Amino acid sequence: MKITYPHMGSLNMILKTMFEGIGIEVIDPPPSSNKTLTLGVRNSHEFVCLPFKINVGNFIEALEKGADTIVMLGGIGPCRFGYYSQVQREILKDLGYNFEMIILDPPHGRVKDFLKELASHFPNVDWKVALKSFMLAVKKMIAADKLEKFLLIQRAHEDAPGITTKIYEEYIKKLEKAQNAREINQILSEGMNKIKQNANVKRKIQLRVALVGEIYMLLEPFTSMNIGKTLNELGVEVTKTEYLSDYLINSAFKLPQRLEFKKNARGYLERDIGGHGLNTVANTVKYAKLKYDGVIHILPFTCTPEIIAQGIIAKVSRDYDIPVMSLVYDENTGQAGYQTRIEAFVDLLYKRRGL
Repeated sequence: MKITYPHMGSLNMILKTMFEGIGIEVIDPPPSSNKTLTLGVRNSHEFVCLPFKINVGNFIEALEKGADTIVMLGGIGPCRFGYYSQVQREILKDLGYNFEMIILDPPHGRVKDFLKELASHFPNVDWKVALKSFMLAVKKMIAADKLEKFLLIQRAHEDAPGITTKIYEEYIKKLEKAQNAREINQILSEGMNKIKQNANVKRKIQLRVALVGEIYMLLEPFTSMNIGKTLNELGVEVTKTEYLSDYLINSAFKLPQRLEFKKNARGYLERDIGGHGLNTVANTVKYAKLKYDGVIHILPFTCTPEIIAQGIIAKVSRDYDIPVMSLVYDENTGQAGYQTRIEAFVDLLYKRRGL
């Protein structure tokens, strides 16, 4: 078995750790690129969303490298994500690829059932070894997310352009190779300290912006043209509202965060509309109450839950007097135009603060 999966933020590091830990060969798809996007667009329906297309491109590139098994999440509900795996499988089969696809539904609070389903695909693996590998992967995931959260604040204060990004990438690579919890903790601590040492620029007015929206767009930098980095380089501290660790832990245990979302969205949205639409509305309200300077809403073209949320957060913007900008991405999105819009939005935020 040579297993692969789609890129989505740190997901590849997590799954690679887990599968290599139980002795399965992993074929990492190349980092998402314009080639990935071209392959996905060429072999997907025109009106399907951007994440779907990039996933198809990831799979084609991995299959060409020799992968014979694809791991993909399933799902239910209004969001089309629940259909991704089935449709992608048929596309790839029609293209002539010979492979197996393992489709795993999110735990939805049933961790024991989820792990049983996962184990059924690997019957010869010792469960103690599998559990150890899984726990190591979870620890890496949490550490990687903590390091990114720290970067998105500190990079706005970096002493020289690009230095904190370079440090972050260096320590993410070290996290990938970590063999135990002690190493993970040490790498995380060292990485954060080194980033902090190279981020000493202070400003009279410090802007803070929250990024809300569709989870894949927030997790995978290629799809959003690395908007967090763009904002940081304009001197803006960034809070990203979706992380892989939050998503997986909440899916597994239904933590009180779901109640927080419903509480914050009350009066604007009273039910789950699929995807991360409820999260988008709730997080916009949350960061408006926290007096952030602005909110940027990121969504793929044709994403129904986020389109619904987009209309609702316009009212949140008016009610709380907080600027909200929506950025809609597809394969035709151009870097120059989006850079101009982001710079104009930041200029607006500075003017509101009297600069």
